[in-house]
Amino acid sequence: MSRSITINREELIQDIKIGLGKYKFYFAIFFSSLIMLVGYSQLNYKIDNEIVQLNQEKNYLIAENFKLKKDIAILSSPERISQLAKGQQGMKPVDYKSVKFIEDKP
Repeated sequence: MSRSITINREELIQDIKIGLGKYKFYFAIFFSSLIMLVGYSQLNYKIDNEIVQLNQEKNYLIAENFKLKKDIAILSSPERISQLAKGQQGMKPVDYKSVKFIEDKP
């Protein structure tokens, strides 16, 4: 023997309304928590991207600093300065035999 159950549409809607009415507070807490988690995730993603960008900029600046230090070392070498003094300024090496030193005695 089979029994068929007929459900009235109005009764079904009324049951759903009663069920949702009981748990309305819990649904609100669930959805507000979900929205807060999505917002936190977006903020975390944005901060992570900024950290990656700052690390890339830091690495670039470290490399640029190393290059500049190398250029300073090359430009301030005594050989280069001596070569510029001789070539551009027409200076000659000093002959210390012909230099007279004056001492100031108190």
